[in-house]
Amino acid sequence: MFEKSFVPQKPFADFKWKWACLQCTEGLNDPVILLGVLFRMRKLEPLGVKFSSEEFAQELRELSEDTADSVGVDLARRTGDRNLIRNSGQYWKALNLIPAKNHSGKIELTDFGRKVADHEISQSEFAAITVQTFRLPNPTIQSEKECEEWLKHGLILYPLRLLLEITCELERRGEGYITTEELVRIIIPLSGCNAELQDYINFILWYRAGDITIEKWPDCIPAANDIRIAREYLLFLSHYGYVQQRGTGTRMEEHYYMDDTIVDEVRQILIEHPKTDSVFDMLAKMRLEKYISEFERKRMQRVRVARPNQASFRKAVLQACERCVITNVTMPEILEAAHIKPFKYNGEDTVANGFAMRTDIHTLFDTGHLRISPDGEVALSSKARMDYGASIPPRIVIPNFTNKEFLRWRWENYDGM
Repeated sequence: MFEKSFVPQKPFADFKWKWACLQCTEGLNDPVILLGVLFRMRKLEPLGVKFSSEEFAQELRELSEDTADSVGVDLARRTGDRNLIRNSGQYWKALNLIPAKNHSGKIELTDFGRKVADHEISQSEFAAITVQTFRLPNPTIQSEKECEEWLKHGLILYPLRLLLEITCELERRGEGYITTEELVRIIIPLSGCNAELQDYINFILWYRAGDITIEKWPDCIPAANDIRIAREYLLFLSHYGYVQQRGTGTRMEEHYYMDDTIVDEVRQILIEHPKTDSVFDMLAKMRLEKYISEFERKRMQRVRVARPNQASFRKAVLQACERCVITNVTMPEILEAAHIKPFKYNGEDTVANGFAMRTDIHTLFDTGHLRISPDGEVALSSKARMDYGASIPPRIVIPNFTNKEFLRWRWENYDGM
């Protein structure tokens, strides 16, 4: 372990954590954008059209309109020859959703990307696989020369895993958060020195206590967008439910807190360091050990409790329809009100945006394992199909008070929490 007086040195001049392109757009990391674009790629892939095509441009315009009131990323202007994937494709390439090299310009997904787009892999499973496998150096987002520099200095990092390991340990000590400033000023410089977990913890706590200064530490964010690019790691963990973002100051002042309701599940994910390059082998192991299912259940409970007006929303929805929209169960003790367009994305607390659902059906709906189209088609993930296939109808009658535009929004854009 390093002493308090230790001052890290850059292993090479351009050492930094990369994720996005030089002109990053944080909103692209939001699941509704990241996966919404993926769903649209999947729809167009069999047609053999290009990323520069009018067909893809139209899909991006529609997604941009759908998310204007929530995420607010302007995709409509990222079309044609200077299209979204040409300029910001790292967001999808780095996560193994589209191939790193595509010389034809045609829309193409990886096998993993197709499984995610087809809802055969849940959003929580996708995030857990990414946490386990995302590595630096990464040839999909770094040049060959950069990767050689990392390897020459013996550096191989799993940054998402590292951030969760640090936050879990800080949480155990009663200070379970990381700030953007601590990420770029302390964690990234130490990561170039093959630091141990205890080193990260020590220097963060010493810095918070005012026991050290870091004025002489190296600057690993010298370029204009480097802070934003490094922050993508914290945003990913926030979007997929591992940490909760708090703070209304500058980017550097933001705090990312460990969600203490899922600490055990996060630790299980961290234990499962991949011993195989096959994401599908990893997926099978996750499902066998069921910790992602528990992660989904606990996270959903927390989100529901935190929603304002949930009690009045439930009362209104159950007054409008006293039975589960899928199973027809009428016992109020096990009925809940599910938002169709999620509250997080500006979904309203109205009967038109709600379904009465049995508790377990609500869980399937909110986690993306059960989907309902505007015309009443019911689709199950492969995981849910194994347990529920025989008991779930292939089609339902949509209540006449339901706003089908909200159903369309969810069907086309949303893959659960």
